[in-house]
Amino acid sequence: MDKNINSVPPRLLVHRDSSLCPAERMLRELIEEKIYPLTSYDPTLDNREDRGEVKSLAYIAVKGLLYFAAHDSKAIQLIEKAKEWETGLDNVCVVKMYELIFYLYKNNVSDKKDLRMLYKYQYYLTRFEKETNPEWCQFIEAMEALYPGFNKV
Repeated sequence: MDKNINSVPPRLLVHRDSSLCPAERMLRELIEEKIYPLTSYDPTLDNREDRGEVKSLAYIAVKGLLYFAAHDSKAIQLIEKAKEWETGLDNVCVVKMYELIFYLYKNNVSDKKDLRMLYKYQYYLTRFEKETNPEWCQFIEAMEALYPGFNKV
């Protein structure tokens, strides 16, 4: 990671709270106040549960970053129900990990075995996941049916 962060130009960017100006910090805090009651995070305790999602989503909204890649259903709901729940995340779009995996698969951007392993890690690891999610071949078939006109970009 250090090599990608330090390369010129950087191939990986690290966003830090210290980069926020005072107005951005205040806005981030306001968005966090709207989000945290909908999660398991309690800022008075600064507990770890959902803290990363709350802080990351608020930062993304403040900085005007458009997309958030997520597997976590709570983070996805916070974005998809932004208007209904008044989270302040109205301008953020979510890219679900399974969509990203399918996109990379269809565009031959990554090794298909690696994508299959990533899918298994994200969606097919536990007994519950194996009972509720399709196995790899069925996943690809279902995604192709869901996105029938998908063309390489």
